[in-house]
Amino acid sequence: MSELTLIIILAGAGTFLLRFLPIWQARRRPAATRTSGRVQAFLQGIGPAAMTALLVVSLWPLMVHNEHIGQTLATIAALTIIYAVKRWFSGIALPTLAGALCYGIFMHLLGG
Repeated sequence: MSELTLIIILAGAGTFLLRFLPIWQARRRPAATRTSGRVQAFLQGIGPAAMTALLVVSLWPLMVHNEHIGQTLATIAALTIIYAVKRWFSGIALPTLAGALCYGIFMHLLGG
């Protein structure tokens, strides 16, 4: 097994455990000891905050080294589509698919 494969497997297992263990622990707790509304609201904000942080890190090279204006425009268009579709529909799957489709079509038309 290559080193890269091992890293991918360990990262996947770690991600799974980070998502599974809190749910498993919460199911074992009695209802009276569940988290308060403020803590629950804080915990619900962690997901979008983490996604935003990943997005900023991913887009940072485009903002700093703007060599490919087409890729920047495709990214802006995809983010706009994601925002618009999310406002119209609930859920995250449809906005994500629409944004990916928009980005792919935009890059294909630009020849990138």
